[in-house]
Amino acid sequence: MNKEMKKGVALNDEQMEMATGGMLFNASGIIGSDPNNPWEVIDNYNGNVLARFNNKDDAVRYVCSNWGNTPLNTLEINWDQLCAMRSR
Repeated sequence: MNKEMKKGVALNDEQMEMATGGMLFNASGIIGSDPNNPWEVIDNYNGNVLARFNNKDDAVRYVCSNWGNTPLNTLEINWDQLCAMRSR
């Protein structure tokens, strides 16, 4: 993840235009995840991590402020769904 996508730093306009929305993924226990920020906002197009947060509420606020409060954008996905998105 590049430094613009880390917690607390907004994506630039070009990055935001490329993202189609954000789903939520709890990466707790996943090898290589950030144990201090296990809640990941996932690009619902390609499965890339857009941002990481230490709690679900902050992740939901980030998603809603960027893409709206829709069921797809606040959907929590599991590991199998994330892997399927990344393999498209």
